[in-house]
Amino acid sequence: MKRNRKMLIVLAVLLVLASTAVAAIALQPSARDLLVEAAELTETITDGHAIASFEFDAQGEKGSGTVEVWGKLGMGPNGEPAFRAHVLEASLGEFVGVTAVTDGYTFWLYHPQQNKVLTGTSDELAILLTDHMAGKEFETPDHDFNKEEMPQTVAEAVDKLLTYFTAERQGYANLNGARAIALRLLPIPDQMPAEVRAAGGYINVWLRPDDRAPLGAELAQSSAGYGKITATTLDINQGVDEALFTFAIPEGAEVIQVADLQLPEIEPVSLEEAAAAADMVLLTPAVLPDSATLVDTAVVRGVVVQQYSLPGGAGFTVAQGKATDSFTPADGEGTAVTVRGVTGQLFASDSATRTLLTWTEGGIQFWIGGDLTAEQAVAIAESLQ
Repeated sequence: MKRNRKMLIVLAVLLVLASTAVAAIALQPSARDLLVEAAELTETITDGHAIASFEFDAQGEKGSGTVEVWGKLGMGPNGEPAFRAHVLEASLGEFVGVTAVTDGYTFWLYHPQQNKVLTGTSDELAILLTDHMAGKEFETPDHDFNKEEMPQTVAEAVDKLLTYFTAERQGYANLNGARAIALRLLPIPDQMPAEVRAAGGYINVWLRPDDRAPLGAELAQSSAGYGKITATTLDINQGVDEALFTFAIPEGAEVIQVADLQLPEIEPVSLEEAAAAADMVLLTPAVLPDSATLVDTAVVRGVVVQQYSLPGGAGFTVAQGKATDSFTPADGEGTAVTVRGVTGQLFASDSATRTLLTWTEGGIQFWIGGDLTAEQAVAIAESLQ
């Protein structure tokens, strides 16, 4: 009898502990609630100071560094924000010490290694850009803007975001020696453009536990590249000295007025010029889809990009450049294919009408992507000569 009574007491205690644990879990805010709280906090910010570290690896470019930033709202003549940013560390040492400052109207950009200061006003910059863009034509997305679709509250904005991403809690993480709430945003494939689906990956977000302040974000496992930024220091609404938002030009520095700048025109280049600029033998496709037309060739960071148009506003790109380790397709997202005698990765949309094909051959990395079927992409690749 005593044994049965002890057993009942043990079971009762276990039941209480289990129910308490379940209640504690149930009371934890969901990933959506945490995002809403973080967004609500940002609406209360009037000034701030942060020291943030960043790193990236994309499109053949790698870098890392640390930046100190100050900001304050309502400083300009029409309430524009003021800010100051100073590069403390950089993998490319020439950028250490670079400082950008604006008081909400006048801005200064100082490069200490070159001992140059670019300065001007927001009005002068607007005139420069307007004149530079005059007469140029740009493709715009075919979308009817509806003001009624715009979120009216923070919660509505988060819910709009969650039509494109699934948000998951990932517990807690150690971020720069501090405890942080970890969230993960996973793209919903059916809601994403085909090229985004093909790139794969997800976004990690870290929040400060006591006030839900965003401490960092990371794009991971994406074929588009990798990027991460995290705050080692984050002070909100603690007061910022307004004297930080002006800049004393160092004696002897060369001063360049933005109004006197001449922005370079980006002109299409020939295939021969592109190959010479990229210092490589350029391959071109001998087989193309019906009515495909080469509309532009450009060199972007050492990569030769050939843009083709297709009927109905569609198009595709053939790109090639010296191989790097920056293209790292997400595991399980791509399909291994044999192309030109080597193994490549093929990413296709659910409708199979948009494709990205990539492979490395002879020290050169190739990308073929756009409004193509997998068969068309492979055929173009095999025809390169």
